[in-house]
Amino acid sequence: MKMNKLKEILKNIFLPRNLTCSCCGRESFTGGILCEKCLEKTEKNDGYICEHCGVKTLLPEAYCDRCRNKLTSFDKARSVYLYGEVTAILVQKLKYGGEKYLAEEFAKEIYKLFVSSVTHADGIVCVPMNEKREKSRGYNQSKLIAEKVAELSGAPFLDVTVKKKETESQVGKTYKERRKNLDGSFGVQNKSLVRDKRIVIIDDVSTTGTTADVLAAALKNAGASEVFVLTYASVEKKTDSLQDGDDKESPQKQGFEDNFQSDDKNDAIEAKTVV
Repeated sequence: MKMNKLKEILKNIFLPRNLTCSCCGRESFTGGILCEKCLEKTEKNDGYICEHCGVKTLLPEAYCDRCRNKLTSFDKARSVYLYGEVTAILVQKLKYGGEKYLAEEFAKEIYKLFVSSVTHADGIVCVPMNEKREKSRGYNQSKLIAEKVAELSGAPFLDVTVKKKETESQVGKTYKERRKNLDGSFGVQNKSLVRDKRIVIIDDVSTTGTTADVLAAALKNAGASEVFVLTYASVEKKTDSLQDGDDKESPQKQGFEDNFQSDDKNDAIEAKTVV
């Protein structure tokens, strides 16, 4: 039995989740997965946003500088939280710490977003991983979340998205480099299941929206009529002064990825970042 699995079993026996904070481990009486102090550190993405990509903005915008003429394949994207200290720890624990129960907690929050922003769907899909990486990790966290959202919403989970090729790390790449790196990396099996359908992509975190947009393009090419994207958290756009020609990632975004690590890194290395 793997050490982290044994630790999880012992923790559940002696420190039930509803009595301890999933982020800091402190005693908690909120009835949820976070204690009061950690809850205070989270920020819902429910203020001014870009109507298209859902990123936080200073004022309401139809298309912000980050997505205008770039993220054009999905129809709309939304996230529950802004990426921050607490959400980063929770996502890392789910992805690299083996704490799969968090997928259900993420799904509950995303489902509320589904009800308010999408209302209905013909199918729910996940962001796929290549077979080797999924086998190494033991699961695809995006799939776990998507399956639960499908269960809560009543929409079918469609296991049709595939990762067609291995990709390089996205860390430090410009938007154009990211797009080139990901283009052609996703595919859709059983296209008849998505043809003329309203499809929702579910994932844990959106950094720039590029991954979701490339997957949305594959779904649209397979015949999907509409594609929406819902994530647990999204990285905040810190400046509204970026021009379309300025593709360099901001230091804040690069810091996010350096801390969060990329799916293209070795999982053993990534796991060391889990708090």
